[in-house]
Amino acid sequence: MPVWERHRPCTVVLDNASAHVAEAFKGRRQLAKIGVELFYLPPYSPELNDIELVWRQAKYQDYPQRAQTSTDAIGEAVDQAMTRQRDRIRQPATNFTQAA
Repeated sequence: MPVWERHRPCTVVLDNASAHVAEAFKGRRQLAKIGVELFYLPPYSPELNDIELVWRQAKYQDYPQRAQTSTDAIGEAVDQAMTRQRDRIRQPATNFTQAA
């Protein structure tokens, strides 16, 4: 059976979350055979992981009220926070300083 190969390079950036370094995930290292490179960020460096900035903003700006009375209320509050975050990300930036 021929091995499929990517025509363009692909790099997947991972932090050191337990799922990313688990024994079950290590079997996926064969992705290099098809042109997918796994790049691990250094431990304890959330500033290098862009999604951490998004989660921080969602957590502290879009979901500031943490006391909810039911699981449905929690789900609705999280959905609203993530919708605000999505809308913010989709807004076009007028310059690179704003985008960063």
